[in-house]
Amino acid sequence: MYHRTLLPNGVRIISEHIPYVRSISLGLWFEAGSRDELLEERGLAHFIEHMLFKGTERYSARDMAELMDQCGGHLNAFTGKEHTCYFARVLDEDYPIAVDLLHQMLVHSLFDEAEITKEQGVVLEELNMAEDEPDELVHDLVSEALWPDHPLGRNILGAKETVLKFDRRKILDFMARNYTTGRLVIACAGSVDHERLVDEFARRFESLPTGKLEPKTVPEPARGRVLIKERDTEQVYLCVGMPALTRHDLRKPALYLLDSIVGGGVSSLLFQELREERGLVYNTYSYHSSYRDTGLFSIYASFSRQHLDAVLSVILEQLGGIGSRINDEVLERAKGQFVGNLMLSLESMSNRMTNLAKNEINYGRIVPVDELAAAVQRVTKDEIIELAEALFRPSNLSVAAVGPVDHIAWGDLCCRKIC
Repeated sequence: MYHRTLLPNGVRIISEHIPYVRSISLGLWFEAGSRDELLEERGLAHFIEHMLFKGTERYSARDMAELMDQCGGHLNAFTGKEHTCYFARVLDEDYPIAVDLLHQMLVHSLFDEAEITKEQGVVLEELNMAEDEPDELVHDLVSEALWPDHPLGRNILGAKETVLKFDRRKILDFMARNYTTGRLVIACAGSVDHERLVDEFARRFESLPTGKLEPKTVPEPARGRVLIKERDTEQVYLCVGMPALTRHDLRKPALYLLDSIVGGGVSSLLFQELREERGLVYNTYSYHSSYRDTGLFSIYASFSRQHLDAVLSVILEQLGGIGSRINDEVLERAKGQFVGNLMLSLESMSNRMTNLAKNEINYGRIVPVDELAAAVQRVTKDEIIELAEALFRPSNLSVAAVGPVDHIAWGDLCCRKIC
């Protein structure tokens, strides 16, 4: 059963009671992420996520770790482009511990200068690690290709020159602007009592500054760009990206199915053609990211350098002729895959909690899973083909690559394979 409460200060509290489990998954979601950083603040949203685990008025960092280990729970966080989430998963009997720790972290963190200095070193190592992982780096690169002059195109981890300048004042300034009551969603799934949840948090976040999410400048995506980072690696890591749908777009159910068809599994067009039929790659897939006012659809593949032209040609051929490849059988398989994955994911309380929060952030309401499944089942073949033709126009496509490659004749390939 779903419950939703809007507190007078703007905090939204959503819960789903699951009577047959003993666990609780609790998440505090702020609609604030790397997109909200100023140029000189690159990486600050992620850095703050780290610092909230470094000690509070009541608990040291060691105390927090030991409390979670003692109850067998899990306390963690992650930062995205448009949100940051702090979450805990515990047994229902340990719910007060999770509530107290999260409250202490968000309201009473110390931000000690010595801890800031230590954590700068940790984040610099994380940046170095990201540079050494080309299969992750290429996804940052394709976002940069689409939004070269906008925060959405920047690495969430930031840059070494900005991270080294972070201090307590910058942290508190960012949080005062962005960690506000109107941008906070508290989501909880499992063995939870909603009224108790409301009572706990109504009094704990009164000291947060008020304020709602302010409209941002709508980014105009670039098109037709090629970004390459040469690396002495065994493989080339490639993304072909294009602007896609916002998170509010009514065509999202069609996008879910298009993603499944193009690269969403081992029966997808790209996996079958690139790996099973031609043996050009070991790994390939597609994915989409939707933001408040724009979106990204991307195709990923990794392969040996000598296969570069062939892989690009196959990708462009598949995109250019996708209308002829979507028949009733393909459509029904995609629908079954999406609905099956959706239902299976809800066996996790963490996934249910995330689903609650994203529903509130994206739509301002709880979208029952049956409603989403029904919307996907109503999508027609013509709707998917129409969306594919709108997204996969040759002029929309950009490419990013990491590996032993110094140039890509992208314009020539587009003309030869699609036009």
